[in-house]
Amino acid sequence: MAKKELLLGAVAAGLLLSGVAAPAFAAKGEGKHHQRHAAMIERLDADKNGKVSLDEFKTNISTAFKTFDADGNGEVTKDEIKARHAAFKDARKAVRDAADADKDKAREALRAAGPYWMPGAGKMFERADADKNGTLSQAEVLASAEKVFERRDSNKDGVLDTADARPGKGKGHHGKGGEERAERMLKRLDTDKDGKISQDEMLARAAETFQRLDADKSGDVTKVEVDAKREAFRDARKAFHAVKATEGEARDAARQTLREARMDRMGVRMFERADADKNGTVTKAEMETAAAAMFKQRDRNGDGFITVDEIGKRHKK
Repeated sequence: MAKKELLLGAVAAGLLLSGVAAPAFAAKGEGKHHQRHAAMIERLDADKNGKVSLDEFKTNISTAFKTFDADGNGEVTKDEIKARHAAFKDARKAVRDAADADKDKAREALRAAGPYWMPGAGKMFERADADKNGTLSQAEVLASAEKVFERRDSNKDGVLDTADARPGKGKGHHGKGGEERAERMLKRLDTDKDGKISQDEMLARAAETFQRLDADKSGDVTKVEVDAKREAFRDARKAFHAVKATEGEARDAARQTLREARMDRMGVRMFERADADKNGTVTKAEMETAAAAMFKQRDRNGDGFITVDEIGKRHKK
């Protein structure tokens, strides 16, 4: 339940702080992280000077507080938070279920019904509830908002702007453990062991991934095959957790199976990116096109290689 609440809070925070769609000025090729950050700036920048001050940030949070405080008594309860989260889930479901022609209308309804997030409205409730009375006052929420602002202001210049999302500013976008994951990813893809990934290496991995997903060797990867790989990963993870605390061959075998299944899960994500026409089928050419686009996005300095810092490791100053 805690993980679900955390995920819900993260998605809802994206709607509050960045809006549903990225703005036109989001730099092309910078990726979703940068687009969301740029959208946040556009949404909260009341005086349109290209940056968000703490006052502007807190003003937006104050609006969120009033939305959560359904009975207007100056305190937000856990039940009121649950009600907002339920409304968010219903609005998201309406977007998913809407016909293609009605998607934009459903997204607009989702935006209009917000905000769905505020500091403390989730896993951090107990920490935000400074006086421990079981509710959140506006003062407590704004105090938490100041901490959120401080974390987002990665270059510590007192405002939030696009500089706070650029490579080399603040923590890597992969979050906790991001450096280790970036190094593992580079190690997997760097077949010639020169410490960087070329486009040829990326395309080779895409081709290998395609072959793994194409279970019936028909030359196309279908959603059925992808769903089977996704389910296999869940089964492998469950099996490994069942023997994780033991010793011996059973645990080693389960770990290896999980490693293989994890590779397929990465392929599933590639499938979702590659299925540009959303017809539920991906060809090898589509997979390679998606891999090339991913390579271009990751190769931030345009030197033809991806290094560990471009994957997600924090840049050295």
